[in-house]
Amino acid sequence: MNVVSANSIAISPDVIVSNVLSRVSGISMDRSNTGDAQHVIIRGMDKQYNTTLINGVKIPSPDDKNRYVPLDIIPADLVERIEVSKSLTPDMEGDASGGVVNLVMKTAPDHLRVEGNIGTGYSQIFFNRSYASFNGATVASKAPGEINPGGYATISQFPYQNLVTKTGNAPPNANASITLGNRYLDNKLGVIISGTFQNFYQGDNSFTVVQENTVGPSPNINTPNSETAFQSSYNRQYSSQLSRAGAIASLDYKFNQNNSINLFGTYLQLNQYRVRNTQTSTYSGYSYQGYISTNSVDNDTETLTDLQNIYNVTLKGKHKILPGFSIDWTAATSEATHKQPDIATFKTTYQTSPDLVNGKNEPDPNNPGSSVFVTPDIINGPTTVGNESRIWTHNTDKDLSGYLNLHYDTKVFGRTALFSAGGMIRHKTRDNFVDSYSLPNTYIPGTNNDELYTTIPAATFFFDQKPANALGSSASDPGVYTFTEDIKAGYGMVKYDINDRLDVLVGIRVESTNQAYNSNLPVNLPGKSATINYVDYLASVNAKYALTDNQAIRGSFFQSILRPAFADFIPYPVVSPDDPNPSQGNPYLQHTTINNYDLRYEFFPGVFDEFMAGGFYKYLMNPIERVLQAGQSGATLFNTPENLGNAQNYGFEFVARKFFGNIGASVNYTYTQSQITTPKSIDVTNVGVTSRNQTRPLQGQAANIGNVSLLYKDQKNGIDAQLALAYTGERIALVSKYYGLDTWEKPSTFLDFSAQKELGKHFIVFVKANNLLNTPYELFIKQNNRNDYSGLLKYEHQESPNYTTVQYDQYYARYNLGLRFKF
Repeated sequence: MNVVSANSIAISPDVIVSNVLSRVSGISMDRSNTGDAQHVIIRGMDKQYNTTLINGVKIPSPDDKNRYVPLDIIPADLVERIEVSKSLTPDMEGDASGGVVNLVMKTAPDHLRVEGNIGTGYSQIFFNRSYASFNGATVASKAPGEINPGGYATISQFPYQNLVTKTGNAPPNANASITLGNRYLDNKLGVIISGTFQNFYQGDNSFTVVQENTVGPSPNINTPNSETAFQSSYNRQYSSQLSRAGAIASLDYKFNQNNSINLFGTYLQLNQYRVRNTQTSTYSGYSYQGYISTNSVDNDTETLTDLQNIYNVTLKGKHKILPGFSIDWTAATSEATHKQPDIATFKTTYQTSPDLVNGKNEPDPNNPGSSVFVTPDIINGPTTVGNESRIWTHNTDKDLSGYLNLHYDTKVFGRTALFSAGGMIRHKTRDNFVDSYSLPNTYIPGTNNDELYTTIPAATFFFDQKPANALGSSASDPGVYTFTEDIKAGYGMVKYDINDRLDVLVGIRVESTNQAYNSNLPVNLPGKSATINYVDYLASVNAKYALTDNQAIRGSFFQSILRPAFADFIPYPVVSPDDPNPSQGNPYLQHTTINNYDLRYEFFPGVFDEFMAGGFYKYLMNPIERVLQAGQSGATLFNTPENLGNAQNYGFEFVARKFFGNIGASVNYTYTQSQITTPKSIDVTNVGVTSRNQTRPLQGQAANIGNVSLLYKDQKNGIDAQLALAYTGERIALVSKYYGLDTWEKPSTFLDFSAQKELGKHFIVFVKANNLLNTPYELFIKQNNRNDYSGLLKYEHQESPNYTTVQYDQYYARYNLGLRFKF
């Protein structure tokens, strides 16, 4: 188990849990469009293979499609410590093959505790460009289809005010937190409350080319196809206000030494108010200023209100009934919601053409004997108004859970033996709602003449020619669904001290899964509804051998599973605001089973020093990966979950931390390899599309992950400082249906800094700086890129003739300065 303490969190460069986790051994993260780490990837196991707990209780996710929790919703100020378990025991739920992130929240202290912080900061991206915002108060909270189900909407129900944006300087970031705790009634009653608020302004400059279902033919089956010239690309600027809030409250009461109860509640909120300006270029075949040029340009303004929250209430009890016999129990209710009211997109278009009078044909350096028309300038047509898009979505994920554990501590053959048995039950209900509208624009009713653009308020839209558009999608949208899941589990295990140095824990867990869903798909299509049932028997063995008082070897074997995400079953395209490829479910998806092996050596030579090294191996049966698949017709590629045979994942990791006086270093490194062999399509000249196998790594697995921190600790003068570097190697982001054309994420190196200084007994001043190297997020395809990289028809953001850049995002650095207090 890896543990990050509250003190380590405080002196780190991070203010949210997800960024803290990115520094833990074996962990890499994916990032949101704000640049923050968001989802955890443990030992190369994609985010879907990992689970998140709060005080040992699994929490639901506000994600509209998936089970995994976006960890950027959780402020680090609420956490007492973070525990990362990479191996499972029978008393732990079995759907965490990569690992379990347990957030242990603040607990009542032994004496009066008053602490908190206040801070401010700024995002460097807004040094170089303006910040765009809109009036969120004008957003309609409910869709017309919710107000009047089955009725026709009117144009007046789609006001333009939330599409009107303004630009200027971004306000400074702000954050504050407060914690109060104490014990009362002769220390029997413990009380703690804690709250935090963060208001950050962040941005992203993004370039994306749109991949389509067209490839260049290959001369033979062993040479990969190539992506043909891309038809379009996006240049986007994101401006986001992130309002993050959290609160916890805990009461614990100790009746006596044998009986105690604890009531805990938490509320987490992340609201994002975002403007996204997109320029979509549709390419033509002529050259302008050395680059391929366009035949049309669309400019879209999208305003997004994204509201996420999680609440959890947990009641726990611990009781010693008889000598050696004890029980503990938990009852919990949790709910996660995600609302996106009125995602509004306003579109304008203008046609572009070359200057045929002054332009001329020039030899194409990439294709001898061919020529390219080169224009000295571009002639723009009039700007017209396109159709307007308005979308409402919301989803709710509710859990009712109960846990019971029985323990009997005794002696067997004169050695300590702890027998445990128990079970859990969880009833989950999930619902998803989508209501989308396309508002047709015509300048002259009854004709197809587009309206000339002047301003957003002046644009006119009519349902007269397309009355069906006024109905919205909710009545027939397969994205409207309900999902129920009942998990029942039982386990038995024994931990036995074989001798003074060796103890072994063995046991088995049984998990029964009962799922049912119903969507708005037509009744004649597969996947409209289903009932899914299966039972898994999960064995586990854990052993620890103590070499000395501060050295040990640990080994484990455990079996685990992965349940598909909720939306993964529904076979209908779902468009995400930020994903160029729509997602589409698979009603034939199977759950994954995994055998896991782990061996580790650990050594703790001093108070601040540690060394750990170990290896792991995982064998996955029916792993789930996301594949870019073609639809029944057209060039659009769909992001589809698939079972792709069996796979293996293995590697080793080490952790070391050592201080030399006031100066120390902390290093961790993980090497991971995985293999899966799957059939891929390949288009061969004079043969057509055929199939061949390809062996590749699992999606999301990076071969090399490392963290290096230089530490300075002067306890006498109350100074702490940290310069932290995090490296993640290349990994597959999306699997292609074509041989050799998977989309990869480029290696990334992040450099962060933090420092703090005590001012007397009660105050600490701190500074934090993130992403000092302005590390971009880049996706690429490993293919010959000579034509797109050079010549007269090259594309933007192409960095090499050896690979094609398909996405390039920049977030820039962020700075934070604050004051912490403690009494």
